[in-house]
Amino acid sequence: MNLSAAMASMLWALAPTASPPGAPCTAVEVSFTTDCLRKPGDAGCVFHADAPDFGPQIAVWVERADGTFIDTLMVTNATAIYGIGNRPGDWNLRSGPRFPYGRRQMALPVWAHARGKTYPLVVMQDGMEDHLGQHEDDSSPEPHFCRPMLATEIVDAVTCPSGTFRSDKGRLDPSAVSYYPPRTDLFDSGSLCPPIIEDRGTSCDDGDSAQYGFLDDVDAVAAATPPFGVQTSRGWIVPAALAPGPYDVVVEVGKEFDPDDGHRLPSLPPSDVPDYGAEGNLGQPSVIFRVPIVVGGALATTEAAAAHLDGTGDATGATGAISPPDGTISTAPGSGEGRLATTAGPGGLGRVHVSLSACEPFDCASHGPPGAVPVEAPADGVKATSATLRFHQVGDGALPVLAYEARFARVGHTGDVSLTAEDFARWTPLPGFAPAAPDTTSDVALDGLAPQTEYAVGVVAHGRCGDSPISYARFTTPAIKYVQLSGCFVATAAFGSPLAEEVNSLRRLRDRATAASGLARAAVDLYYREGPAAARALATTDVGRAVVRRTLAPVAALAAALWRE
Repeated sequence: MNLSAAMASMLWALAPTASPPGAPCTAVEVSFTTDCLRKPGDAGCVFHADAPDFGPQIAVWVERADGTFIDTLMVTNATAIYGIGNRPGDWNLRSGPRFPYGRRQMALPVWAHARGKTYPLVVMQDGMEDHLGQHEDDSSPEPHFCRPMLATEIVDAVTCPSGTFRSDKGRLDPSAVSYYPPRTDLFDSGSLCPPIIEDRGTSCDDGDSAQYGFLDDVDAVAAATPPFGVQTSRGWIVPAALAPGPYDVVVEVGKEFDPDDGHRLPSLPPSDVPDYGAEGNLGQPSVIFRVPIVVGGALATTEAAAAHLDGTGDATGATGAISPPDGTISTAPGSGEGRLATTAGPGGLGRVHVSLSACEPFDCASHGPPGAVPVEAPADGVKATSATLRFHQVGDGALPVLAYEARFARVGHTGDVSLTAEDFARWTPLPGFAPAAPDTTSDVALDGLAPQTEYAVGVVAHGRCGDSPISYARFTTPAIKYVQLSGCFVATAAFGSPLAEEVNSLRRLRDRATAASGLARAAVDLYYREGPAAARALATTDVGRAVVRRTLAPVAALAAALWRE
């Protein structure tokens, strides 16, 4: 049954008296399949650097037919865990793979505003919201986001030097609000900053990030971005206190780098390094799919589907308004309405499918909670910035458990992990894995880790009669060098490394000069605009690099001497 909200409300009012709320248990399952952008001639999902598809942001929630928000079922990790809706940087900066700066308030604006929860706005600590590379004094190791890239550096969907970059985590501005939570993956990061040869102090400033985890209240429903072409399902048990009647299951899907002729907002180049980032990231707005259902009573829904979009979100993300369909949104695979594929499922052909069924009965008198879940991090799966974690599934009696809750955190290098429920709730959720038959092995890939860092991963199995004890494993990522995007493009190209002592000396000379002279600051600003192009040209010739080294070496030596004095 797929009734409009108005029709459902009318029929519900005329229907016979329903069974009382909380009588039989009702389970709701929402399913959909994401699709990828394609160019002419593509037989399947092919990554194109000039039109990158990094996957969608998705939120699933339930609201009353009158629009009253009830509950969030799912939000993808980039929004729920890594805080892309509320992070430092102007909202309309250019973007790229795991771009570190620029709050993406347009990612899921209808969901964000529907919840009605606000948070302090996260801003750059130095106030330079339009800069990428001059935040050294306020930066610390970045465990997830990548350094900003030139458009020519974006070669595939996953290649990026995550774990080798230091970013400004921002500060909270209590005078401004956001409808998105900040990131929650920086558990106890302040005490884990490794030393680095640095010309401007320790570069281990985490800003207000220690508070972010306490503010983020949607991490419990976080989910990994669904892979293209694979059905994604999300379950929800109808609360016993929820009154019978008409409701809507709403799915919002946003995607960067999805412009068309009618939907293309200008994205701004960063002021300090204007060649960095890719254009075209601000395109078609988020799309909304709505599936009306009826819970309880003689008219209760069993299956329903939405074949077409219900409307679109605000392209700038400034409001939670929904615009009705106007025929301008693309239906091509992976684009606009086509961000979700049309598939057969409950309710027939559609882009979102919903089914309601009675919960499976279970006798808790003869079954206790599930046992502890064995978890390990095989040594051959632990890399500098990623790890493969292995979970051995347990049973809820003879049945699979209801769900697993797995979380991870950076921990100290000594002592044991002693977990309370409160500690565990502060850890960062892992990408989910579906319950399966007991003794099934499930591997979960975890990336965006910091090198040379010890982690703990914990897991709880949720059963029909209680939860398992928390079990955990530890692993340590190997080391790699840290680098910093700091603007010394030509010197870095000439001396071969941003950590070369000559480059450090020249940075110090730059900072001393710009602090004392407006003319020097203007010259450095011009250098930041022209430096990247010059560095790219210089990198292609050994003779050119040798000439520049001979020119800069005496200046670097003088700078080093001045610094020692």
